[in-house]
Amino acid sequence: MPTYPELPTAKLAPFPEGFWRGLHEKVEIGSILDVGAGHGGVHDYGYWDRRPGMSAREACDLAWIRPMGPAWRTRVGVDVQRLTAFYPPKSFDLVQCFEVLEHVPDSRRALKELCRVARKMVLISSADEMHHQGPEQEAIEKINPAQAYIGQPKVSDLQAFGFDVWVDEESRRQLLACRRF
Repeated sequence: MPTYPELPTAKLAPFPEGFWRGLHEKVEIGSILDVGAGHGGVHDYGYWDRRPGMSAREACDLAWIRPMGPAWRTRVGVDVQRLTAFYPPKSFDLVQCFEVLEHVPDSRRALKELCRVARKMVLISSADEMHHQGPEQEAIEKINPAQAYIGQPKVSDLQAFGFDVWVDEESRRQLLACRRF
């Protein structure tokens, strides 16, 4: 289980929203795509509902999405490795993909697709295998086999795609990444 001692740290506790907002609050964002919204729904979606100037809010997932507010369009059946089939290039100012890539067979292809549909920024987090153990994870995988843990994307792949990469300072195992265009 890697701990990434070579990476700079990011403070996520007590609330990860502070870290993410610090990256995007000074960027003019009128549209957002949350890839892999699923059972958790869009990360920080109340914030996005209140943020002025938002013209498009979309959440997508391979299997299902919990009910969202009326301002959100949701789309099921979307594979992060094949966003081309659903979205033209540069469709959204911000694309966020949290706790998804560790379930994806081809994370390099997924990174390429995330960058292709973003105009201004892509935000990524990826948990390690410790996050995906135990009876709860086993029950989730029985319902949705796509939730099986495959492995975190390689730091070198994230960096090759132009991402700045951090590790959660508390666990030193959760990867966080940001690419600005």
